[in-house]
Amino acid sequence: MPPTPDSAQTFRYSLRKLNLCSLSRLEWLLGIDREYIRALAGSAGRYYSPFTKPNKSRPFERITKPPKLRVIDNPSEELKVVQSLITERLLKQVQLPDHVCGGVKGKSILDNVALHSNSSVLIKIDIARFFPSITNVHVYRVWTGLLGCSPQISGLLTQLTTFERHLPQGAPSSTLLANLVLYSVDGPIRAECERLGIRYSSWIDDLSFSSNEPRPIVPLVIATLQKNGFRIARKKLEIIGPRHRKILNGLVVGRRVSVPCERLGRIRSGIHNLRKGKVPSPELDRYVQRLRGSVAQISTIDAAKARRLREDLELACKHSGVTVQG
Repeated sequence: MPPTPDSAQTFRYSLRKLNLCSLSRLEWLLGIDREYIRALAGSAGRYYSPFTKPNKSRPFERITKPPKLRVIDNPSEELKVVQSLITERLLKQVQLPDHVCGGVKGKSILDNVALHSNSSVLIKIDIARFFPSITNVHVYRVWTGLLGCSPQISGLLTQLTTFERHLPQGAPSSTLLANLVLYSVDGPIRAECERLGIRYSSWIDDLSFSSNEPRPIVPLVIATLQKNGFRIARKKLEIIGPRHRKILNGLVVGRRVSVPCERLGRIRSGIHNLRKGKVPSPELDRYVQRLRGSVAQISTIDAAKARRLREDLELACKHSGVTVQG
């Protein structure tokens, strides 16, 4: 459970190093022949097929303008297998501190939001183009300085987990490496948050700060990120005061965490459209899957509301002749 807002948040935490210094040890941990590791690392750039993909819209929202496109670097299945082994057998062995929530096994947005519940002022800061801004130098420094790997091993692992000198979108290893890169540079932010009694959490590239008065941390956050090659998305910087509703990760932050009424309304609207036959047949299965996924997310926050939504969805599916699973 995350600490309560009334308790002091401490950032005095030391990551356990991997201390991986020999090729034979890497070969044993990954279960892959060293010659294959070397060959794949030396030509890893050839194992990507980048494509563009529109950003996800909120489920069932009305689209008023074309979604922005983002580049997915798309490693091949052969390379993904190795990156998955690196993730499972190396990166997941490193336990991240409590304030790092995004992409961490066993943690959800509820953990991130709960860290800021019952706060007077909430600040949200988004790192612009985070993955493309993480360079191979950032990643190499994580393997060497943060995780204690030898230069040879760090070089091979960097080649296997970066593409064209940046952290690739779509690679299994990228999210945990992004967390570690941020942890390797945000020490001044953590220290100042502890000194000022400001609560801090990260959800990949979204940083959140809360207290009675967390505003003094903003210049330090901007300066620290800029010093390390990152910049914030100025348009997404939000400072939400005590008289305004606070939304974080799509949830309401208050005395308790709750689901915004507009989010519930979008799901009800989606169920209504399904019941009225407004969903084209080719899109039915995917549409219902998205509805079921949205209801499942609600169930982790408000079981009663999720149960009513699930019952309505089941009725709408039966009315439309769609099979409801589980």
